[in-house]
Amino acid sequence: MESFAVAYIDDICVFSQTWEDHVSQVRQVLDRLQGAGLTVKAEKCKVGMAEVSYLGHRVGSGRLKPEPAKVEVIRDWPAPHTKKQVQAFIGMAGYYRRFVPHFSAIATPITELCKKGKPDKVVWTEQCQEAFRALKEALVHGPVLANPDFDKPFVVFTDASDTGLGVVLMQVDEKGERHPIVYLSKKLLPREQHYAAIEKECLAMVWALKKLEPYLFGRHFTVYTDPSPLTWLLQMKGANAKLLRWSLLLQDYNMDVVHVKGRANLIADALSRRGGPELPQM
Repeated sequence: MESFAVAYIDDICVFSQTWEDHVSQVRQVLDRLQGAGLTVKAEKCKVGMAEVSYLGHRVGSGRLKPEPAKVEVIRDWPAPHTKKQVQAFIGMAGYYRRFVPHFSAIATPITELCKKGKPDKVVWTEQCQEAFRALKEALVHGPVLANPDFDKPFVVFTDASDTGLGVVLMQVDEKGERHPIVYLSKKLLPREQHYAAIEKECLAMVWALKKLEPYLFGRHFTVYTDPSPLTWLLQMKGANAKLLRWSLLLQDYNMDVVHVKGRANLIADALSRRGGPELPQM
């Protein structure tokens, strides 16, 4: 019944395209529950809703967004004073990290407080407060992501900077516009920051495809990336062992790789480049 019903522990969500389908599918779910000797409480059931709360999100009409009540908790969260309080906030906000295009970048001044060896009583700086405010603002007024349509092709934009990786999964909507489905960002490890530019760009592609594998594996899709040499990565036979190894990993995917200049790859570029001495690093 997974084509129209999903369950998590004792929460069951039935989603339908039409009212007639909904009536039929709800009946099938109830019949299945009855056949298993299970019951539901009528006062806990909601039928025929255009939008519902499910697992901390608002779901409906092809849209997915944070649960308003949960966002309000984040909006009113007081500035933490201890490492444990910092971890609690990051854990709460991190649940909605895919609604924030550059979550890793914004959160860096705060997550740095949780590193091993840092004092339990945190030193809350102006940079921490700005990151704290920006995270709450992004979650309260963050973008609404589209649900993926697996009957349509996916488009992936990747970019790498000196400090991080940025990735956006998109699909073209009915108006012919690219609409974001997932934002991803990652801070480069110290050893990765010493990679050559083309190695960083290739790392961004490999990392993106692994993270997005549930969307992409077994389907044809297009990757837009920079620099242009990555467009022939799948056929390379060079001496760079790292690139050669990654090119073999990419053989599992049915994709086209298209060169796009950084300035034309705005979102992924911004995700990867959010950093520097005055800005939080990704």
